Amino acid sequence: MTRCPPCRNRGTRWRLARLAVYLLICICLLATETPLAATQPWGLWHRVRRGDTVWGIANQYKVSVQSILGANQIRSARRLSIGKKLFIPGVVPSQQIDGTLHRIKRGDTLWDLARKHHVSVNSLMHVNNLESATKLQVNRTIFIPNSDATGFTAPLRIPLTVTSSYGYRWHPIHKKRKFHHGIDFRVRPGFRVYASKAGKVVRAGWYGGYGNVVVIEHAGGYTTWYGHLSSVRVKVGQKIRLGRVIGLSGNSGSSTGPHLHFEIRWKRKSVHPTHYIRIP
Repeated sequence: MTRCPPCRNRGTRWRLARLAVYLLICICLLATETPLAATQPWGLWHRVRRGDTVWGIANQYKVSVQSILGANQIRSARRLSIGKKLFIPGVVPSQQIDGTLHRIKRGDTLWDLARKHHVSVNSLMHVNNLESATKLQVNRTIFIPNSDATGFTAPLRIPLTVTSSYGYRWHPIHKKRKFHHGIDFRVRPGFRVYASKAGKVVRAGWYGGYGNVVVIEHAGGYTTWYGHLSSVRVKVGQKIRLGRVIGLSGNSGSSTGPHLHFEIRWKRKSVHPTHYIRIP
């Protein structure tokens, strides 16, 4: 029997509708399998270290636990692999560093942006987690730190080994979970400690749990802190150039072993040092 044209039209429309539903389901499945880190316009990467928890990391960056789990496709918040890099979505670097946002236009290069804003290409790559300096995605928003926020260097002239990172940790002396406002570097007593940036000494000597500490004030509202020194070689009020020896490493104050405690503060609030100095 031959179908009439209206019947054939209804059959065609039904097949097209089923095809449309099938395509919509495929698109939704692909969207759910795409990590949020691939589409998030900005964010930060966090390397998991011993003692880290999803709740502690979320509190550190002021984001929700669910956003971290979703961005990294983690099913269980109780399972974190040490050394794994987690993408922290929605964290604008300006929450940690003073600067501005810039939308990439056709023809923009990192070298032109760095020269225009008086910052280094390396700092732009580091802050924005860029793998290549030559491949910029048009319309992507990147963060450009103020020139005063750059120019920090490592306080030691030896390979840097982190023994305790920035953020919440189990305090080895107080035996409870506390926020660690800096980074601890492994170093034997007596090694030279260098000024991370030029500035003026505002504290030099014994200061509670820091032991012998040097605090240097820098332009833009920044200070750097160097704790647990065995000796101090500068005085309050002294102007310090970048790379000057300010003391020797030690084990003074609240410390369970020789190391250097290094802090960067902006407007009296601690910030993550790895946003300013590169650590292997």
